[in-house]
Amino acid sequence: MRTQRGLPYGLTLIALLGLAFTGWTHSNPASAQGDANPPAAPGQPPPPGMMPGGPATLAASGDFVYVLRGNTLYKMKADDLSLVTQKDLPAPAGLPAAPGGTENK
Repeated sequence: MRTQRGLPYGLTLIALLGLAFTGWTHSNPASAQGDANPPAAPGQPPPPGMMPGGPATLAASGDFVYVLRGNTLYKMKADDLSLVTQKDLPAPAGLPAAPGGTENK
């Protein structure tokens, strides 16, 4: 007499797949808006790893990368991004200096 093994194996497979799916959905929580780092309050330093000064513009030419942030132009080596020089540019006539400008190094 032949025993029927298909039904118990099928039910076991379905149960294991259901448990795997349930565990996967509970182990990957959805991200929430509260996960993002809030901006620093006025007068407070930025969090570590964040640079002040707002948006920046990048350009690359030859072996160098140029970054313009505020009124400061940075020249960096393209291979390791080490700072070669930095120059504060004058503010356009009639406009105040942009925030984030730093002293020359």
